[in-house]
Amino acid sequence: MKNELEYGPVLVTKGKYKGRIGVYDDDEGDRIVVFSGNPSLCLHYYMVKRASVSSVISTEYLAKRIETLDSILGNYEYGLESRRTQDDIIDLMHEKILCDDLLTDRYIHSIQRLTQGEQANVFISHASSDLAYARWISTDLMEAGFSVFLDDWSINVGDRIFEKINKGLEESTAFVMIISRNYLSSVCCNDEWTAFYSKMLHNDKYRLYPIIIDDSDPPPLLSQIKYLRINEDDPDSMFESSIRMEKLIQSLRDQFETH
Repeated sequence: MKNELEYGPVLVTKGKYKGRIGVYDDDEGDRIVVFSGNPSLCLHYYMVKRASVSSVISTEYLAKRIETLDSILGNYEYGLESRRTQDDIIDLMHEKILCDDLLTDRYIHSIQRLTQGEQANVFISHASSDLAYARWISTDLMEAGFSVFLDDWSINVGDRIFEKINKGLEESTAFVMIISRNYLSSVCCNDEWTAFYSKMLHNDKYRLYPIIIDDSDPPPLLSQIKYLRINEDDPDSMFESSIRMEKLIQSLRDQFETH
């Protein structure tokens, strides 16, 4: 994920089209042309200020945007969405196709990298009910060049589960814990983070990154570690998921550059 604006998929961050994902295809002074979908298939476009667009789109936001589009298009199909014109709906259909393709490509690329057998340097710890968040975060980290251990992708059929988890913990120097009520009540999750925490106490090359996805508080032992919180009840919090991911990625880069 990069901060500078690039031709291709972009997220509109301000103005009338805030929240839309499209394709940055051309420039007109201080404004840019954004197509609703693939420019080779889509005729509709809109103009926005360059400062209102970002090339950074977190996988979390991408997945949530697909859910929103599914809801809007489903309501329209059943006659429950009467505020939008047919042209608006066509634009949203093109955006939905674009988002689906982007998300699929990211997952495929991440899984392909995992099959190359690189040693993991970031361990993703999560409750089974929070697998979607784990996949989104893992995908963004893989896109940024890190190698991750995610049980859903790193443990194959027939593998000894605890041996693979133990190996992932041994290889990783960064530990991302996705904290939720289910996480805090899970014996396995608590075993993972406490095992890593004990290594961190004895060697500063290890670092732990808490991400809270509900109204939980971090365990008391971690009260001095800065965490990221996702508040799904706050639309702006969800919209800023790309900013949060950039902060996590930068922190990880700083860690690995130092050690």
